[in-house]
Amino acid sequence: MEQPLPHDPPPAIVNLIGAWADAWNAHDMERARTLIADNVDFVTVAGLWLKGADEFLAHHREIHRTHMRDTRWINRAYELAWIRPDLCLVHLEWTVAGGRGSDGAVRPHRDGLFTWLVENGGATGRILAAHNTNLRADVRHRLSKPVPAARSN
Repeated sequence: MEQPLPHDPPPAIVNLIGAWADAWNAHDMERARTLIADNVDFVTVAGLWLKGADEFLAHHREIHRTHMRDTRWINRAYELAWIRPDLCLVHLEWTVAGGRGSDGAVRPHRDGLFTWLVENGGATGRILAAHNTNLRADVRHRLSKPVPAARSN
């Protein structure tokens, strides 16, 4: 008998989405590492394809030591598409502020879209694959309204 796919987001996936932002904002990449599968395929916004938890952790430790050390991650909105009862496609819209350029100057905030393939294992979800994309300034989020430009006083 075929099992129905979940209609409401299970706490494991909602918690995973929140845990990603929490780990990022704490700049705790060891905690972020617990959110991914050991054999994760993870493509960064720069197009760098990380294979496995060790590459993920080394890369994210380095960027949080350097140009992402002062960033703040904001989850904007998400949408789930169930592939099977235990496997979910997650589209997560985000904004990051506080990143620095190679010259050390603070860059404007960035908006983006994360695509995750998540294993929903009951109480916990883990990211099996991820692809992250920056949105150009002229592209708007599908699920959420754009963040107003920061004003300086």
